[in-house]
Amino acid sequence: MASSVPSNMFTSTEKSKHRNSLATFTDAAADYLDWVYADHIAFFKKWGVSKYYGNRKPEHQTKELRIAQLKKYGKPAFLADLQVATACITLAMQAMERGFNAAGMPNTWRKINDQLRIGQKFYGTDLQIMLQQLGWKIYYWNPDPSKNADWDAQDKQLNPPKSPGKWRPEWGGHALRYASVINKGAYYDSKVDNATKLVGFKKTPPPSFKNAPVFVGIAHAGYHVFPGRGGDVIEAHSMRNMNSIENIEFSKFNPLASGGGPRWTASLKYRSGLICVPSDF
Repeated sequence: MASSVPSNMFTSTEKSKHRNSLATFTDAAADYLDWVYADHIAFFKKWGVSKYYGNRKPEHQTKELRIAQLKKYGKPAFLADLQVATACITLAMQAMERGFNAAGMPNTWRKINDQLRIGQKFYGTDLQIMLQQLGWKIYYWNPDPSKNADWDAQDKQLNPPKSPGKWRPEWGGHALRYASVINKGAYYDSKVDNATKLVGFKKTPPPSFKNAPVFVGIAHAGYHVFPGRGGDVIEAHSMRNMNSIENIEFSKFNPLASGGGPRWTASLKYRSGLICVPSDF
C-alpha cells in the first residue's frame, strides 16, 4: 500500500520550531528509550515475565488471556494489571511523542499520530516521511548489496509465498529496493536523501552513525520498525511469548554481526531498509 501522507503537512512555523528545539526533542526521545529498556529488564528480573507484552499475539488480546499466560508460567494474576502492550511501531511512536511533548509541540505530534491511525494502520515508512517533512534525513541502509539475491531467496525459503505471485510483507525485497534506491532515489514510497553512507559497511558501521542522537529505522518496507539512539537499537516485538526477555531488546546497529540489531528471528532476517535521523551524521 502506498503512503497516504499528504505533502506539506506542517507549517513553516512548526518546521522552524522543531529545528530550534531538536536538542530538547532528541534528549527526551533517547531518554525514554533508555528508560523503557531499563524498566523492562528490572521487571523481568523481578518477576520472570515481561512487563511489555506483544499486542499482536493472540494469547495477549484480553486481560483474561494474559492472566492465563501468567498462570501458565506460574506467575501471579495481579501482574496483568502492571503490564503494558507494545509493538515495534508503538515503541518508536512513544519515543517520538516524548520528544515532541518535551519540545512544546504536542499539537504537531497529534497531527502525526492522527495520520498514522488512518485506517487503524501504523506504518513506519509514513512516520519517517512525516519526520522528513520536518527536516529529518532518510538514509538507505544495506550492509552488503552483493548479497541481495541470496537474501531474497532465503526470505522466500523462510516465508514461502501463500499463493503464486503473491508478495509477503516478511520479505525484504532487497534487490528490488536497492535498484529503486540507486536508479530512482526512492525506497517504496520514501524519498531517500542518502544512498551511500550506510551501504556496504558489512560488519563495521560508519563510526559517525553514533552521532545520531536518536533515529527511527525500518526494515522490509516497514514490516519492522526499530528506534534507537547513539548507534544503539532499542526495539520492541509484538509476537513473542510473555516469558521472553527479548520482548524489548538492546543491541548495536550492526545487522550482519552476531548480536547486532535490528535483531533477527528464526524466520525474519532484517538486512536492509531505511533509517531516519534528525540531521546528517
